[in-house]
Amino acid sequence: MKHHYSIIDNVHTTFSDIYASETKGESIIVHMERPTENGFDHAEFILPNITCTKCMGFTEDELLKLMTFVRNNSSLIWEIAREDGEIIADVG
Repeated sequence: MKHHYSIIDNVHTTFSDIYASETKGESIIVHMERPTENGFDHAEFILPNITCTKCMGFTEDELLKLMTFVRNNSSLIWEIAREDGEIIADVG
């Protein structure tokens, strides 16, 4: 399930339920996208390490700002995910 988090500077931020893995622990996928004339710019981050796994259309400076935003909001995202979401067991 995706949870809506915010829209700032036309960048829409959503996040997944918590994924739980015996080998990797718990994680959340944070999606960020911005509409463009030809589709969407998008980036994807994995919490808790705040690792960017996908990025298309954002500049290096914009990506750094997105990463800072995710870092500054990660504790609240975890809290909301625990309250509103499910924990999805991940095999592996």
